[in-house]
Amino acid sequence: MNASPVPEGEPVLRVTVALGEPSVVTVSGDADLDGQSALREAVDRALAHHPHLVFDLAGVSFADSTFLTVLATARLAALEQAGSVSLLAVSAPVQRLLDLTGAAVLFPAVAPGRPEPS
Repeated sequence: MNASPVPEGEPVLRVTVALGEPSVVTVSGDADLDGQSALREAVDRALAHHPHLVFDLAGVSFADSTFLTVLATARLAALEQAGSVSLLAVSAPVQRLLDLTGAAVLFPAVAPGRPEPS
């Protein structure tokens, strides 16, 4: 297996936010401890704009318990505002994490092309 090193200064986790109703947080790369701060900032920004949040997770290549903690914390914050957190295009690593922990039941899936809370 040939793995290319990540160039210094290039983020291993990429997070973008599209503010709307709901807001969409797109996550790609390795969702682990190293990217936790950037992800939390994106979630806070999105929830400050609207209480319904959709995570587009198609590009997540790795996810650990730190990522699951961010999702769970986002869900609690959204619920406190009468909002919701939904998942769009869940990658295999994220689905595996959700299944192993039993957390899949906490996060409804959104059909592609329709990022609306259920």
